[in-house]
Amino acid sequence: MTVRKIGEKAVTSPLKRFTLLVMAALFFFSVTAFAVPPVMYDVTIYDGESVVVVSTAETDASKVLENAGITVNEAYGDSVSFTNFTGEDGSAIIIRRGVKVTINSFDGTSHTICTSGTVGDALKAAGITLPRSTALNYAAGDLLEDGMVIEIYDLYDVVIKADGKTLEKNISGETVADALALSGIVLSEEDFTVPSKETALKDGMEIEVFRVTVKERTETEELEYETETSYDSSIYKNEKKVVKEGVNGSKAIVYQDRYVNGELNSSTVLSEDVVLEPVNEVVKIGTKEKPVASKPVASAPVKTYPSTLPIGTPISELAVPSYLTIGSNGIPTNYSSVINAKATAYCIPGGTTSTGKRAQTGYIAVDPKEIPYGTEMYIVSADGRYVYGYCIAADTGSYINDVDWTVDLYMNSEAQCVNWGRRDVIIYVL
Repeated sequence: MTVRKIGEKAVTSPLKRFTLLVMAALFFFSVTAFAVPPVMYDVTIYDGESVVVVSTAETDASKVLENAGITVNEAYGDSVSFTNFTGEDGSAIIIRRGVKVTINSFDGTSHTICTSGTVGDALKAAGITLPRSTALNYAAGDLLEDGMVIEIYDLYDVVIKADGKTLEKNISGETVADALALSGIVLSEEDFTVPSKETALKDGMEIEVFRVTVKERTETEELEYETETSYDSSIYKNEKKVVKEGVNGSKAIVYQDRYVNGELNSSTVLSEDVVLEPVNEVVKIGTKEKPVASKPVASAPVKTYPSTLPIGTPISELAVPSYLTIGSNGIPTNYSSVINAKATAYCIPGGTTSTGKRAQTGYIAVDPKEIPYGTEMYIVSADGRYVYGYCIAADTGSYINDVDWTVDLYMNSEAQCVNWGRRDVIIYVL
């Protein structure tokens, strides 16, 4: 034991001084260690479409989410990836939020699940393995979206004929329209297919595309004038007086032409506009009887007839019955039937008919098996230019039975027969 006297200077031994120095150093370092704050770093949290950056000293990724107030609901399909979490700056946590998707299969089954990730993940979560002969309406790597409907299609071997080409396809979809769309074939509103676009696909189906083009064109057509006929007692029978000349008009007709694969399929009239109104011909026909000489003159010249045919004036010399009314258009207003026929002409001056009547204009030759003797008729040419007029079936002959002519009209001269030739006529059976 060391005793230090009063007044003596205390002297510390070297060992004691070393011990005190070590104790002081330990105390300093322990105090310093407790005073150093924890190391902080940034973590990026990708939560669906939102991105959050948090500063933390936590090294447990789950704790990082908990401290950030972010929850993951695996029951609804949420999933979290800690692959990029290192506990240092640049760490990342990726959360995929679950969405509701429906998977419809070609076999009629349907699955609705809540999951996250890609279309391929959804199929895996639903426990679906795709057969080889199927296809999807989405790529397997497409990200899922809420409400997405994933269709699993069967594949079909089909032949598509379009635009001059024949395509052999192994294709998915449900209808013809799906097959065309997946083949890059676009239809216009007017185009159509056989079978129709709504037809369900099947193996070995042949689909043909018909391209439709619609064009408009305008044609100008003639409007023929009509003849207004009246009777005048101041004019002799079989004479006609033209009071007003007729003039044809014209009209513009707009057609819509429909072409299918380049060939005209149909034409529809869209509109008709009169460009020039026709002017009707006005004629008067005489009814006055011609004077007859009181005594026949032996030296009287033989009656001659013009070689031309009168236009619009009845050729027949038979008197029109009182019951028959002729309209302003030159045709009867009261008749029982109409025959579209062909007519030739003949002339036998001074002769008699098969029924014993004197041959004259108005008595015509017919096939009595088709038109009985005694049938009363009113005949006009089909083009309306000539009017044979009121006539009676009174004659026949070998010619009318051997050829395809319905009637043979009596004329006053061979020249008139030549001028008549053979024409289409309209027979109004009275």
